[in-house]
Amino acid sequence: MKKLCSVVLSALLLFRPAIALANSAQTYFRGISPTGAMITGEQSPLVVEQERLTFDLQEFPSEYYNDLEEYLAYTGRVTAEYTFHNPADYDVTVQLAFPFGQTPDYGYSYNHETEQQVYAADGEKYDVTVDGEPIEKTVRHTLFYRGEDFELEKDLPRLADGYAEDAFWKFDTPVTKYTYTIDGIDEEFSAARLGFQWSGNGEKTKLLLEEQCGGEIAEDFIAVTRWVENGDTIELVVFGEPLEQGLEWFSENGAEDTPFDYTLTLEGTETMTFRDFAMAEYQKESGILPADWYNAMVAHLNNSEWGFGILGNFDYEGTDIADDFLRWYEYEITVPAGGTVVNTVTAPMYPSSDLNYQPPVYEYTYLLSPAKTWAEFGRLDIVVNTPYYMTESGLEGFAKTEQGYTLSLEGLPEGELEFTLSAEEKPKLPLRERLQMVRLMEGAVLLVIAAISVRKYNKRQQKNREQ
Repeated sequence: MKKLCSVVLSALLLFRPAIALANSAQTYFRGISPTGAMITGEQSPLVVEQERLTFDLQEFPSEYYNDLEEYLAYTGRVTAEYTFHNPADYDVTVQLAFPFGQTPDYGYSYNHETEQQVYAADGEKYDVTVDGEPIEKTVRHTLFYRGEDFELEKDLPRLADGYAEDAFWKFDTPVTKYTYTIDGIDEEFSAARLGFQWSGNGEKTKLLLEEQCGGEIAEDFIAVTRWVENGDTIELVVFGEPLEQGLEWFSENGAEDTPFDYTLTLEGTETMTFRDFAMAEYQKESGILPADWYNAMVAHLNNSEWGFGILGNFDYEGTDIADDFLRWYEYEITVPAGGTVVNTVTAPMYPSSDLNYQPPVYEYTYLLSPAKTWAEFGRLDIVVNTPYYMTESGLEGFAKTEQGYTLSLEGLPEGELEFTLSAEEKPKLPLRERLQMVRLMEGAVLLVIAAISVRKYNKRQQKNREQ
C-alpha cells in the first residue's frame, strides 16, 4: 500500500480550477522597410485600436461528462476581436499566441476507440479569423502546473520553435535506469524509508529517485528517501555520466530515524538516450506536437532540480506531465502599411466551480495584463451574454442588459477581468459549511505559523553548522 509523503490540507470548498484565458501576445514580427531592409524584433509597431470581448455563457459546465461528444457540445466560449492598425510605412507580419487554458478537471479528453488521451479535442471547435475569413492556426502546448498563475515572462518563452536547446538536456544525453527490489524488512516497521546521499554538482550527472518523498540538503551533500515495503520495485534514473560505483543506501524507520535491516537487489539496468526517455510516454494521437512534449519534459526537469543534481519530485510519478499542459492558438497575421485589420479569436471558456453554494457559483477569469505588451491599446468593450446573475466582479461599472452585462473602458484597467455567475442573484452558503470554512481558515493559519517556525529553526540549525 502506498503511503502519502506530505500533508495535504483539504479545502472545504469543492473548487475545480481552470487556468484563465489571456490576450494574444506577440512571439515575433517581421517587415520590410521601403528601402528593402528586413526588420525583425520583439516589439512590433502595431497598435490595438479596440478590443471587444464577448462572453457567450448560456450554460454552466457539468460536473462530469460521459463521453467526448458530450464534452465537446459544451457551448461556453469567449471571442476576442482585435482591431489592429499598422502606423508604419511597411507591411508587418506578426506571429501571435493566444493561451486558451488547460483541460479543466471536469473535462473529458479520452478517446475510448483509440484508448488515447486527446488534449486538444476542444481546441479545434472554433476558428481564428482575419477580416471575417478563417486563417490557419496551430494548437500548441507548453508546461503549466495546475494551480499555477499565468506569467507572460515565464510562459511565453516556453513556446519555442522546434526542439529546445539546453546545456545539459540534449537528444543524445545518456540515461541509465537502475531497477532494484527490496525485501527482508521486519513487518514491525510500518513507516520504513530507504534513501541515499549524493554529493555531485549536477553538471555532469543528475539523479531521479522515482516515488521520492523526502530529503534533506546539507552543506556538502543531499539525502533523498522514499517509502518502501517488502517486494517494492525501486527505480533510480541517472542522466548524463553513469555512476562510477554503486550508491550507499541507508534506511530509517519513520520519525524515529532508526535504521532497519533489509535486502536490496539490483534486478537490472536499462540504457537509452534522453530523447528516448523524454518521448517514452508521448502519444501521437494526443494532438500535442512532438517538440512541444519534449520541450515540456525539459522544462519540467529543469524546474525540478533540487540541488547537487538531484531532481526533487515529491510525488509518485516524477516525470508524469500528462496533466500539466497549457494550450495555445498560434497563428500569423499581416497588416499592410498604414492599414487596419480585424483579428478574431474564439476559444472555449471554462469556469471554476464552487458547488457548496446554493445554487453553485462559477468564477470566470480573463487576463487583460498581457495586452500591455502592445505598442498602444485603445478602447476595451466587454459583453457578457448570459441568462445568469453576475454576483461579483473584479472590475466596477458593469451595466445590466436584457442579454446580460456590458462594460466599456478607455484603455486597459489595472486589474484582470474576473467575475462570478450563478443561477440566483444571491447564492447562499449553508451555515454548516460557513462554520467549517471558519475552522478551516483557523487551521490554515496555525499551519502557516508552524511552517514559519520550522523554517526559522532550520535556518538556525544551518547557521550553527556553518559556524
